[in-house]
Amino acid sequence: MKIKLFVCAVFTMNLMASTLMAAEARFFRHLKFRETPFSSYQGIHPINQQQAQTTAHYRFEYDDYQRITSIAYMLGDQIINDNGNWDTFIWFAPKVTISYQPNQEIHQYFNAGNQRISAHGAVYTATYQLDKQGKRQSLAFTNENKEASENAWGIHRYQWQHVNQQELIEKRFSLDGNQQPIRPEFKFFETHMTFDDLGQLQLMKNFGLDGKPTNNDSGAGMDRIFYDFAGNFQRWHVFDKDGHPVEGNRPMVHIGEHLYDEFGNKIGLRGFDKQGLPKTFSWGEFLIKRSFDASGNQTASLVYDENMQLVSNIKIEYSSDGLKRTWLKSFDTSGKLTSSANLGGAAAINYKYEADSLTPHKIIRLDEQLKPINPS
Repeated sequence: MKIKLFVCAVFTMNLMASTLMAAEARFFRHLKFRETPFSSYQGIHPINQQQAQTTAHYRFEYDDYQRITSIAYMLGDQIINDNGNWDTFIWFAPKVTISYQPNQEIHQYFNAGNQRISAHGAVYTATYQLDKQGKRQSLAFTNENKEASENAWGIHRYQWQHVNQQELIEKRFSLDGNQQPIRPEFKFFETHMTFDDLGQLQLMKNFGLDGKPTNNDSGAGMDRIFYDFAGNFQRWHVFDKDGHPVEGNRPMVHIGEHLYDEFGNKIGLRGFDKQGLPKTFSWGEFLIKRSFDASGNQTASLVYDENMQLVSNIKIEYSSDGLKRTWLKSFDTSGKLTSSANLGGAAAINYKYEADSLTPHKIIRLDEQLKPINPS
C-alpha cells in the first residue's frame, strides 16, 4: 500500500512539475519593435506550443516571479539563426538569457548551438542597474574578459533619467565618455522619449549635445512612432524640432510605413513625402515586398523603383526542415538568373553546412550559369 501511495505521489508531482514548466514558457511569432534597450522585450502574435513545432517563434521562459529568464528564436525545438524575419533593432543573437541580482538585471547571449557568444560588437554581458522599484537606470557592456566594452554602435553605456511615469531622458556614452547617437545613422543624441500606457515608445525628441531641442544634419528633430492594435510597428513620422513635417533621418522620408500579413510578417515597406505622396528612400528603393513560407522564413524580397519597375528579385531557399538557408538567387524580370549588387555581384549564393551545424562552413558565390566566381 505504501509503495502504491509513493508511486501515486511521484506521478502527481511529475504531472504538477510538467504543468508548471509548460506554464512558464510562452510562444510568439514576433517581438515588438524597440528603439531603445530601456524598453523590455515583448512578444506579439502569440501561438501555442503545438504551432511552435512548425513555426519560427520566440520562446519566452519565466521564473516564479513572472520575470523573463530566457528568450530564444526557434523553429520547433531548435534555436535558429536569422531567417529574414526582422522585428527590431534591439535583438542581437539567437538567444538571450536574463538573470537577476539585487538592483541588477544581467543579459547574456548565445548562438544557434546554444553556446555563449559576444554579440553586436564586443558585448559579452549587458548589465542593467535598477532602482529600488526595479526601474532601469542605466545599462553598460563588458567583453569576455569582463572589461568595459562598446557595442557595434560605439556605445558603452546608456543612462536614463525618469521625468515621470511616461517620459524619460536617454543619453548614450562611448568608452571615452563622449555622447553617442541612437545609432550611427540616426543622429539623435540626448533623446527625450515619451511612452504610452502599454510601454510603447510614441515620441522621440533630439536635444543634441547641449540639452536643447535640435535638428540633426538631415533637418530632423522629432520622430513619432505608431503601433497597430496587434503591436506591430506600423509607421514613423519625422518632424523638425518645432513640429513641422520634414523628410529626414537616414530614410529621408516624412512617413515610413510597414505592411504586415495576418501573422505579423513584414511583407512591405514604403515611404511618403510631406504631402503624403509616395517617395523613394535615400538608398534608392521605392517599394519593398517580401514573402514568407508557412514556417515564417522569408522566401522572397522584391524591390521596385518609382516607376514600379522591378529592380531586384531575390529568392531564398531553405532545407526541407526549414532550419537552414541554402540558397539566395537573383532573377531578372523574365525569370532568368542575373547578377545583383545585393549579392555582391553574384547571381546566386549557395550555403554549405556540416552535419549538425546551423552555421554554414562554406559560402559559394556563383554567376548566371551557376558557376563559382573566383573558386578557391
